[in-house]
Amino acid sequence: MLLRRGRAGLEVLMLRRIQRGAFGGAWVFPGGVLDDQDRDPALYRRCLGLGDDRASRLLAVRRDGLAYWVAAIRETFEEAGLLLAVNDRGQARRAPLMERKALIGGRVRFAELCRRANWKLPVRRMRYVSHWITPSAAPRRFSTRFFLAESSPGLKAQADGREVLQARWFEPDRALRQEIPLAHPTRHFLRTLREMGNVDKAMAWAASAGRGSVPVTRPEVRRIDGKLMSCLPTGEVLGPFSMKHYPVT
Repeated sequence: MLLRRGRAGLEVLMLRRIQRGAFGGAWVFPGGVLDDQDRDPALYRRCLGLGDDRASRLLAVRRDGLAYWVAAIRETFEEAGLLLAVNDRGQARRAPLMERKALIGGRVRFAELCRRANWKLPVRRMRYVSHWITPSAAPRRFSTRFFLAESSPGLKAQADGREVLQARWFEPDRALRQEIPLAHPTRHFLRTLREMGNVDKAMAWAASAGRGSVPVTRPEVRRIDGKLMSCLPTGEVLGPFSMKHYPVT
């Protein structure tokens, strides 16, 4: 979840996915699949303020927890064109379009791009806030980690046109009121961010959430008024549960 300071307050970056595949046509936050290249030790050495031992403990995994932070940065760059990297002075970096296309096309690895331009990855600015696992009724399961970070000023988002059709900054309340198609975790976190109201409060909440053990959130499928609904154990209704959201292939 990438935030920025808008005229009316907090804004969050959202991407509209292509129709085919999981969550087709829905608006989601940047993200994707953990890739082998994200576990490159050369990338770990470029991460500022967090090592793999600490990252792995935060995520309750044996090793390569830091790869999740790296993947979040890489996927945000690929999908939205926003590079969460800095130079030696901590200044935000912009990457040429051709480098982004080369990364998307598999012609270069992220570690090599970082080496060439001497990019550093400010993972200490990213807060781990939640871990969701899809309902057991779904034929295809997802285990997803959520992070929160503030975007550097002046960076522009641009959809990749391959997996993402649109990239827009939304005020959380506006996104919820427009009734655009939303993935269920996205809807939940938009509600959370709406309550925060501004970036400072959201980052303070994220810092508090990631200070201890982050629990696993497991939505449940319940029948409400004759309809199958995806709900949190707390009772929050996320939206209608449909198998089309979890394609087998």
